[in-house]
This record gives sequence, C-alpha cells and structure tokens, in this order.
Amino acid sequence: MLEKLFIKDYKNVDNPNVRLRYGMLAGIFGLVSNTILCIGKLVVGLIGKSITIVADAINNLSDAGSSVVTMFGFKMANKPADEKHPYGHARYEYITALIVALIVFFLGALFGKESIDKIINPEKTTVSVVTYVILAVAISMKLWQFMIYRRFSKAISSDSLKASSVDSLNDVISTTAVLGATILIDLLPDVKVSIDGIFGLAVSVFILISGIKLISSTINPLLGEKPDEELVEKIKNKIMSYDGVLGLHDLMIHNYGEGRNFAMVHIEVSASIDVMESHEMIDKIEQDFKNQMGIHLSVHMDPIEVDNPLVTRYKSECKRILLSLDKELNLHDFRVVVGKMRTNILFDVVVPFEVKLTAADIVKELETGFKGDEGMEYHFIIDIDRDYVSNAEEDGKENKDKKARKNKKEKEKKEKEEKENV
Repeated sequence: MLEKLFIKDYKNVDNPNVRLRYGMLAGIFGLVSNTILCIGKLVVGLIGKSITIVADAINNLSDAGSSVVTMFGFKMANKPADEKHPYGHARYEYITALIVALIVFFLGALFGKESIDKIINPEKTTVSVVTYVILAVAISMKLWQFMIYRRFSKAISSDSLKASSVDSLNDVISTTAVLGATILIDLLPDVKVSIDGIFGLAVSVFILISGIKLISSTINPLLGEKPDEELVEKIKNKIMSYDGVLGLHDLMIHNYGEGRNFAMVHIEVSASIDVMESHEMIDKIEQDFKNQMGIHLSVHMDPIEVDNPLVTRYKSECKRILLSLDKELNLHDFRVVVGKMRTNILFDVVVPFEVKLTAADIVKELETGFKGDEGMEYHFIIDIDRDYVSNAEEDGKENKDKKARKNKKEKEKKEKEEKENV
C-alpha cells in the first residue's frame, strides 16, 4: 500500500498534515503514471494513425495535468485561516474537483469532434503487437489508479480524489473500447466503415456523460448542499444526550471543506429551571462539540413551558390542524399570550421545501378549525421556517419522553444480555 510506504502516521486522517500528504502522494502518483501512459499511447497512435489511441493519449495528458491541479488544491486547502478567509481554505478541494470535471467534459467534446471527422474521412489504421501491449498495460495501470484514488478518497473524504477515481474508471472503460476497436480493425482490415471513428465517438459520449455528472456533484458543495445525514444524526444524538435538553430545532450546518464544519441550533430547555444553570449547560455543549468533534457550534437557548396545561392543550390543537394540512408539517417556539377577551398564539411552522403552503393558508386553517375556549378570540402569529438538515425534531415534553423510552429500552437490553452471560 502506497500510504504505508510514504505517509507517516497514515491512519491519523483527521490531521491536516496527514490529509495533505495523501493529496500530494495521489497527485505525484497520477502525474508520473499518466505521463508514462501518454507517451506510450502517443507513439503507438501516431505510428498506427489511430484517432482513438491518440485521443486516449491526450486524455492521459489531461489526467497528468489534473494531478497537478489536485496537488495545488490540497496545498491551498491546507493553508490556515486568515483575515480574508476566517473559515479556512478547505474549499479549494471542491474547486480543483470542479476543474478536473470540466477538463473531462472538454476532452469528451474534443474526442467527439475528432471521431466524427474520422467517420466522415476514414483513414487506414495499422495495428502491431506493441499496440496490444501498450493498451493492456494502460488498462492495468488505470485500474490501479482507480483503486488508489478511491481508497484515498474514502480515507480522507475527498471530493477531489473521488472525481479522479471516477475519471480513472472512465479511462479503463474508454481504453477497453479502444482495445476492442483495435481488435476489430486487425481482424477486418478491408472493412469500409471507420471502426476507429465509431468506437471513438462512443467513448467520447461516455466521457461527456461522466463529465456532466462530475460537474453536477462538485458544484453542489460549492453552492451549499444538505449536510450528510450521518453527521446530522450524530449532532442531534449528542445534543439530546445532555440532561436538561428537552428538544432541538433550526439546526443548520455550514461546510467549508472537509473537517471545517460550523453549526447553529436552537436548544429547548425548561422555563422553570434557573437561566444561569441552563446557560452553563449550553456553554458546556458548545465547548464539547469544539473539543470532541471539531465543530464550531453556536447555540440559541429556547425556554419552553412544559407544565402549563393550557399551553399544552393549545399546542396539541395546533398540531392537529397542521397535520390535517400535511403530515410533514411541524411546529416549535410555541408561545401563548393570554388576554381577557383575546389570546395570541405564536409559533414557527416547519414547512418542507416541496410543500406549497403559505403562512396565510395555514393561519386561515387555524382560524377556522381551532377549538378553544368559548367567548375567547384567538389570533395566530406564525413564521414559516425551513428544515435545512432533515425532518424537524419534535419539541418539548414529547421529545423528552421519546428520549426516556429509548434509554429504558437500552437498559432492558443490557440487563437481558447480563443475565444471559451469567
């Protein structure tokens, strides 16, 4: 394994310096191997007048250039945060991944043009033993590249190396197609149709499709995409593990590159507990996330009433109406301001992006369907909220009960295992 030979402490992938070494090693490996393949194919392709082999050689040349771009990206991504870039430079990896994807797409278009020209104006292609040897070596080398890049990308969660692994797999397929075309040309020397051009066009279409997919996948993290579900669940479970936390909502995670996560969340606490005690817990949560998970977490504390029967009843009634509109709707930050003749009910409604409901639609349904106390006028003040990570967490006492049930099940399971061991 290359990482064992050239990367000291290669298992410590959370270390930025180790991560940099992975990227640099992958870049050097790609630069050397692709340059060798390019020279070999170029010589064979020019001598045999094969457009597919020459195109494949140029593809390897672009891969060598991509390796240089990858090394540059990792070097820049490892730079510490500064005054102009307080969140660091880790997104350089996304930029280099996008550059590699654009190169793949450009080469696909170039190969397509050259292949169409070859189909329109056929040219005799010659094949030798050396041709077969070069192509067989190229397929083996590209398979090795694919496995190295994929392993490295998984080890350090790198989109840039993932793009390189996909590109290498594309090269395996395209070079295999070139080999197939070469065999047919050798077996059918008198055929009038340009086998070389047809296979070259098929390869170019495949490369174009792969390029489009790569561009799409690398643009998403630059625009800002939904965070990884595993990370979301990890954050939620850790927050809910603290005594005194009743629920959470409005979790937002901003990613500035691998290992550069910043998050914001609203944490619900009982309004009956001293505010200084709750604030101390919030401080501990923020510090633990930074020290244990490397996440800069900013917490907004929401005191909620959990023992007020009137608030509980009104809240249940509002939930009933929301669920009748759409089962994906949820609410949080529920407050009640009671007057002599009029009661204001205020809360946020979490509306999924695919649900086309406005605040006016929801208020209208609440006004007509809410079952309150006779003679009391109810006024609903709501804000539409979006869930930026996943389905909204239920809040208040329900969340606490859910947590308690889970702990009870785990305790019973543990007791059962202990009895079986005895």
